[in-house]
This record gives sequence, structure tokens and C-alpha cells, in this order.
Amino acid sequence: MNTTVMTTTGKVAGALLSLLLVAGCQFPGTQPPPQQAALTPPPPPPPEERGIWIVGSPALTGTVQSAAAKFGGGPDTRPRLAAQGTAAGFRSFCAGVGIEHPDMVASDRPIRPEEAKRCRDKGITLTEYRLGAKQILYVKDSHMAAVPGVRDFTASLGVAGKPVSASPTTGS
Repeated sequence: MNTTVMTTTGKVAGALLSLLLVAGCQFPGTQPPPQQAALTPPPPPPPEERGIWIVGSPALTGTVQSAAAKFGGGPDTRPRLAAQGTAAGFRSFCAGVGIEHPDMVASDRPIRPEEAKRCRDKGITLTEYRLGAKQILYVKDSHMAAVPGVRDFTASLGVAGKPVSASPTTGS
């Protein structure tokens, strides 16, 4: 084989190797785009499993289970927590009213102003039930009478509800 061809082939191979090495590097000062959580609310549970639909913090699973056991209720009023996280819980909770939307959100912090605004923009008013220092249930006022068991469940909590003001304090 001709020496010129071998030299040219070697140079091309070296250039390709250099390009591959550079392509795999992240250049200083650049970052990949931030990941964002899905903004679509979760689908509602099947009608036979709906009961009182609670979304929010997995940290409140035990509290919600204890309150549900104390409350009792039948299959159509049994409280169920879909523990998807506080922020995701507020997104789905504030998406609207009606049986295709959650009745309550279990939160390990107070509602943030932007979350309260999102709820207000959808015509949602809510009441806060403080179960502990970092254990709060927010309930849609419209669901208190419209969804079976919600009013009775909140009454069984043994704490007074407080309407959420138009400008809540910032959560932690």
C-alpha cells in the first residue's frame, strides 16, 4: 500500500478519534436542561376505588391511614392517599373541581402563594386542617358537600378547619 494513503488514512482516523472524544465531553459552563415534573394531573381512580381522593406527601401516609381507620367509612367514602409528593399533589389538587379531581391534598408544608393563586384561578376555595407541625390537609370547600364522606371525614379529624386566606404565608 502506498505510504501517502496510509498517512492520509492515519490522519483521518486520528481526526475522527479526536471528534469522538470531544463529543463525549461536557464543556465547562454548560449544563443539561433541567428536568421538569409532569404538569398533567394523575388520572382519577376507578369509580369503585375513588372514595375520598387525597394526593400529596408520602410523609403523611401514616397520619392519613390512622385518620381513615378512625373514620371508618364504606367503600365509597374510604379515604385513599396517592402519595406523589407535595408539589405534584398541589398541581393536581389545584387543577379543578369535580369528581375527576382530588378532594384533598396532604402536605408537609403550608401552601405556597403560587399554589394558592393557581387554586384561586380555577375557582377553588379551600380549608386547612393542621394535624401537626408539618402535617396539613387542605380540602376543597366545594367537595365538602358534593363528594360523599368528605365532610364527615374532616369532622372526624378532631381539629377545626381554617379557611385559607387570599395571601398565604410562604412554606418551608
